[in-house]
Amino acid sequence: MNSFEHIRAQFARFGELRPQPREQWQGSLALPQGVADFYEQVGPWGATHYQNVGPVGITLSETNISFAPLHKLWDRQAGYRWDAVSGRRVDDWRDNWLMIADQNADPFILDMGTGQILHARHGAGAWDAGMVAPDLPTFAAAAAAVGLVCLEADEDLRNDDWEIKPEHRVRALQALTAVLGDADEAEGFLDVLEF
Repeated sequence: MNSFEHIRAQFARFGELRPQPREQWQGSLALPQGVADFYEQVGPWGATHYQNVGPVGITLSETNISFAPLHKLWDRQAGYRWDAVSGRRVDDWRDNWLMIADQNADPFILDMGTGQILHARHGAGAWDAGMVAPDLPTFAAAAAAVGLVCLEADEDLRNDDWEIKPEHRVRALQALTAVLGDADEAEGFLDVLEF
């Protein structure tokens, strides 16, 4: 269920995918093998709206979880690892953290020591990150599962008050439970997404 082949099939519903070899990594840190495998086998690329900007990555529907192309991932650390204006290192961003995706600027972080995926809220004054998935494949599969529910619901996803309709939240919870293997963990994941 959480194989990169399965995740690639899910991600393909949200935008263009291309294998991206580790040589495209622009970072000063060594690229973790799991991240290299994700980009080689899943390869979020996205559309190119402007040639000077290049591919924009993919966003998993109404979840607003965005994955950058590999060659842009290091630049996307700005605002997390270092201050985007001054370029100064952010003191409370841990050395072994790598922002791998974001949701409206809230980072999903790979802890390179444990392999876990963490989540933190921006604007809180300090990076207080908690675990949302045991590894990158599980996180990607879980995010895609919720994204697919949103995609399939289309304009029926929300009610007149712009809230997720209960039947779609139930479908997302069921899909997440299948990925995560635990209903409480699935509920926690939806809470992180504010879904």
